[in-house]
Amino acid sequence: MLLFLTMLDSDEEQSKFVQLYHKYRYFLWYLARERLQDDHLAEDAVQETFLALTRHMDKVGSVESAATRNFLATIVKNKATDLLRKRQKITEDEETSQKQEAEVSGEDLLNQYLAQESYERILHAIQKLDEIYRVVFEYKYLHELSDREIANLLGVTPKVVNVRIFRARKKLQNLLREE
Repeated sequence: MLLFLTMLDSDEEQSKFVQLYHKYRYFLWYLARERLQDDHLAEDAVQETFLALTRHMDKVGSVESAATRNFLATIVKNKATDLLRKRQKITEDEETSQKQEAEVSGEDLLNQYLAQESYERILHAIQKLDEIYRVVFEYKYLHELSDREIANLLGVTPKVVNVRIFRARKKLQNLLREE
């Protein structure tokens, strides 16, 4: 919780956050647990909810109000749904990977090696990007975040994120051509 408190500007916001945390953490965990059917993922959803709350404290009125309770419930349900989607995508990726491994033949091994070689070249080139471009590129393509999510994380507008991704792609293309 200390990490969350450091993200808040005023003592008033910090006090309200602590009250919200103590009042709703178990309620939010219960809602997330119902949707996810997993205790640990439910905890993750609650933590992500409180992280999101630090960015939206201005939307919270009274700690005791039904509107506040509903606002937090909506956030945790959305976070739980996002976690379900990510878990489902991971499962699908693992199944695809297993099928691909089962189909590997001599020629496929060569293609796989060449693809791995290209992948490593790309990763090496990404590491050469300036941090401002590398961060948005990694969020977008490695973590599969939307422009809006990246913008919220970096404290910029989605348009700025879009421009940085465009420039990162151009710089990456140039780096790969040079190699």
